[in-house]
Amino acid sequence: MQEVITRLVDVPFARMFVLSGIVFLLVAVLGKVEGKIDPGNVGRLGALLLGVALMVVGIAMQTIEMGPGTQERITQQSRSLFPAAKLADAAADKPSIKIASGTYGRSCNAKVGNATAPLAKTCDDHTACDFALDALTMDDPAPNCSKDFAAEWKCGSGSTVYSATLPATAGKNEKLHLACAG
Repeated sequence: MQEVITRLVDVPFARMFVLSGIVFLLVAVLGKVEGKIDPGNVGRLGALLLGVALMVVGIAMQTIEMGPGTQERITQQSRSLFPAAKLADAAADKPSIKIASGTYGRSCNAKVGNATAPLAKTCDDHTACDFALDALTMDDPAPNCSKDFAAEWKCGSGSTVYSATLPATAGKNEKLHLACAG
C-alpha cells in the first residue's frame, strides 16, 4: 500500500486531478462503498459534478503542460518502445499504386484502357498488388484471339509510369504483380 501511495504522490498535478476525478466519479456511480462511504443522492450528484470538474481541469493542465512539439516527442518515444509502430510508419511512408491504365487484349488491337476500372479497384492505394486476370468477368475485345494483359501505374505523386504485362500465353493461374518501392 505504501508503494501505491508513493507512486500516486509522485505523479504530475495534472494526473492527480484526473485520478481524483475518476475516484469521485466512481463514488458517484457506485454510491455505497463497503458500507463506509454512503453519500446519498445529493452526495452522489455532488461527487459526479466534482469528478467531471477535476477531470476537465486535469486534462486541460496536461494539454497546457505538453506545449508545442510534445506530440512529436511522444511519437518518437512510442516508436522506440514499440518496434511494430516503426514497421507501420515504414509502410505508411511507402508510396501507393495509382493505376494509369489496364488493357486486356492489346495484342489483339483492343482499345487501350479497357480494363482500367477492375485493375484500379483491386490495386489502387496498395504498395503491392497481385492482379488475377479473370477472362470470364472481362469484356472480350477480340474473340478468337489470344489476349495479353498490360498494366501501367504510378507510385504516389511521382511522375514515373511503371508497366507490367502478362503475355497471351500466360496460364490461367498467373497473376500480374504491381509494386511501388519505398
